[in-house]
Amino acid sequence: MQTSWKNKRITLGLTGGIAIYKSAGLLRRLVNDLGLDVSVIMTAAAQKFMTPLIFENFSGKAVVTEMFPRARVGTRHIDLGRDVDLVLVCPATANIVAKAAHGIADDMLSTVILTAGSKTLFALAMNSHMYLNPITQANIHQLQEKGYGFIPPESGDLACHDTGPGRLAGEETILEAVRQRLSWSDRLRGKRVVVTAGPTREYLDSVRFISNRSSGKMGYAIAAEACQQGAEVILISGPSHESAPPDSQLLVVESALEMRQALIEHGKKADYLFMTAAVEDIRPVKQAPTKLKKDELPDSLAITRSPDLVSEFRKLNTTCCIVAFSVEVEDGKRRSLHKMQTKGADYIVWNNPAEPGSAFATDTNAGLLMAADGQEWRLPLASKRRFAAELIEQILTHRRGA
Repeated sequence: MQTSWKNKRITLGLTGGIAIYKSAGLLRRLVNDLGLDVSVIMTAAAQKFMTPLIFENFSGKAVVTEMFPRARVGTRHIDLGRDVDLVLVCPATANIVAKAAHGIADDMLSTVILTAGSKTLFALAMNSHMYLNPITQANIHQLQEKGYGFIPPESGDLACHDTGPGRLAGEETILEAVRQRLSWSDRLRGKRVVVTAGPTREYLDSVRFISNRSSGKMGYAIAAEACQQGAEVILISGPSHESAPPDSQLLVVESALEMRQALIEHGKKADYLFMTAAVEDIRPVKQAPTKLKKDELPDSLAITRSPDLVSEFRKLNTTCCIVAFSVEVEDGKRRSLHKMQTKGADYIVWNNPAEPGSAFATDTNAGLLMAADGQEWRLPLASKRRFAAELIEQILTHRRGA
């Protein structure tokens, strides 16, 4: 048995689809062959296709079928999502995906999924017309953006005599996806990851400030992905409308000087720093304590450079893996490499805002990841959450081989 499977607990959710019969064999392998601790939940529709008995035999546990059983069983609707390493929904119908996408929790399985969040992995199985319906595709995309996992269906002959995508993936494909998902949940366990995000605001007076268009989306996506991979995450954020991952520690700052202080206080023991924040390069020399009247505004503004937070952090923490970000248009690759070398970063991501869908204020990103040893990887256009996952994957893989 591979070490990544040891001491793992999962919840297997069964929904009402003809492919449910395949889940019996899958459960047997999860428990008997791989030694996983599996709890099973069946929806009311699932019980129309198969009875709980066979799943009780393979799991060695009573199958959960009701939200409110006669015997009180604590808060199992929370425990079965919170206290497990993975929630596998197999088969996953269009209905359960729609419930999850819209936060509906009207039975035991949908409640557990809402509790588990991005620890959920859906093995899709449904009619091809349902799968290809734009509503279903939008629901899948919405959940993927939040880090939920999906095992896409295979194409072929379906139970309804249609042909097309919708057939439950093969057992080996599902097992590999589960193994990968479980191993990901441990890759950063025991590591402290500090992420900076958003813009900084450098105030002229109590109302006016110098800033930039950063939304913070990239940093928040990296923080969410690092949390999912088991890290202790400290998110230091400038002004942003994004929601911090519930498992992270959020520190809200405004100015470059405040961000510098947060890095000093929380970065000394960091294993990784993802410096995605768009720290404003300049700031007014003086800040008026109240709003300046129109006739009090100066004809010219005295400014000074903001501190170089990456260079300062490298002196503070000499062993941390620093991943810097660079937004450059003209001669961007050379300038980004120069930044990495002079600031002491281990990696740098070059974003070119001239590329559609890249850099500031978008839901997507693309870029070139460069390492201090000269290696580089093109990260294609993807949602920022997927970009974050690919970025972390490349860095961890490279560091293992270094």
